[in-house]
Amino acid sequence: MKKGCSIIAAVAAILLTAAGCAGEAGKAKPQHADFNIKEVTEEVMTYAAREPERALDAIDSLRREGMPDYQADLLRVRVFNQGLEGTMLDSAITIGERLANLEVAQNNLAYREDLLETLVNACRQKHDFERAIKWGSELTALCRGEGEETEALRNEAELGLYITHMGRQQQGLAKIDSVLAALRGVRKFNELDAWTIAAKRKVTVLKEAGQTEQVIPVARDIIDRLTDYEQHPDDFRDGTYREPSDEDRQGYIDFYRAQAYGYLAEAYARGGNDRQARAFLEKYEQSYYGQTLDGRKLIVPTWVMLGENRKMEAIYEDLTTARFREYEQKMEIESQKEKAKHARQVALGLVLLVVLLMSVIGQLIFYQRAITKKNKVLAREIAEATEYKEKSLQLKGKGMHVLPDTSDLSSLDDAGLFQFFREAILGEKLFLNPALDRQQLMDTYHVSKDRIGAAFKQGSEFESLIDFLNNCRLDYSTKLLATRPDMTIGEVAAASGFASLKTFGRNFKRRFTLTPTEYREQRQQP
Repeated sequence: MKKGCSIIAAVAAILLTAAGCAGEAGKAKPQHADFNIKEVTEEVMTYAAREPERALDAIDSLRREGMPDYQADLLRVRVFNQGLEGTMLDSAITIGERLANLEVAQNNLAYREDLLETLVNACRQKHDFERAIKWGSELTALCRGEGEETEALRNEAELGLYITHMGRQQQGLAKIDSVLAALRGVRKFNELDAWTIAAKRKVTVLKEAGQTEQVIPVARDIIDRLTDYEQHPDDFRDGTYREPSDEDRQGYIDFYRAQAYGYLAEAYARGGNDRQARAFLEKYEQSYYGQTLDGRKLIVPTWVMLGENRKMEAIYEDLTTARFREYEQKMEIESQKEKAKHARQVALGLVLLVVLLMSVIGQLIFYQRAITKKNKVLAREIAEATEYKEKSLQLKGKGMHVLPDTSDLSSLDDAGLFQFFREAILGEKLFLNPALDRQQLMDTYHVSKDRIGAAFKQGSEFESLIDFLNNCRLDYSTKLLATRPDMTIGEVAAASGFASLKTFGRNFKRRFTLTPTEYREQRQQP
């Protein structure tokens, strides 16, 4: 009966696990402390913007499963940055700065780089540009120290933007220009991408300063460099993780080229050149990005400057009707594809689960039989050893060994004094008294505390008096477990001299490798 229950419980646990996996659409869950930090981070951050509370719950679960606190806290800062509508940016900065002072952040440079990027992002969103410059400067130095010069230049361009936000426009613009100069002419994708981002930062600074006419050459330069990349992609290959695949390359080019068209349209509109502004607006709207929800909203202010309010209304009407319906249809198609894919995965998972269950059930039966056989042999050996000790004690009680007079205990060495106490405690079953301790032996036999301690530690194989008493109690309990089925395990523990059932169970398992219940079951079987 016990065997059947064990198997059923194991199968139920597996089924519950499988049900949990199906509920999460087949996503793999990290087990214990074996985490792929990149995969875990990506999974958590998918919820950060839409369902930040769910993302935070996931982080708490990961922490309980063994994720280190410093990794979990960094994930929490990222969620604070991306979700919760900016209400937790102060907490993000506080946690980030605390993490920056940890030893792991000093020794693990990859972790420190991720932390600094996250911390700078939080400061930027908080508009705390002084702190953003502080941590951004450290991030730049770290990248440069690791030989990541291009990454360092990316960060310097961001620093230039933060400096302008603090009112030092010339200084910030000079820093961005130095980055552009360092990256100009390098026909590698990583450098092209860093240059493009720096150029966008320069456009932002120029627009804020009202120098829109200077935006034009920067935007045209972006278009020229992207065209060069489009026409000679092989010349730009560098194998960096930022480089898009062949499939995604055109999307990358169209995205940044569309933004450059938008910059030119706005600059020409502000300069009064409506013809050029409209020409670039047309190019912008023909791009993929220009047809997206975010892209179309971005260009509305330029149309308004050109007096095209009806155009603005048409854009919003288009966004809320046909375009939005098309977007919904595409999302529905993708959803159906995902459901079909998930159904196939579930079907395959069920087949594998059946095979796994059959294998597990077979192994459970095999191991259960092996454990039962081992426990039976072990229980018999325990009983035989206990019976032998009991017979030895009975023989000594018949006069084969005479205890010395208690007034002469001072003449005994440690081993002799232990034998005296052993015969006295076993013969009179003093060990059945849970309150028996060293003080009682001192009071009864007028022996010092140190002599009693030495008798058991130096004169025997036991570490202490309590070690010896527990040994005697355990021997006695094995007899009760085998011969008194009417007694509960708790009653056996109390009758054997143990102060608590927990202490009895722990000591029994430690000595015999069986629990009291397992021992009783094996002794009661024929």
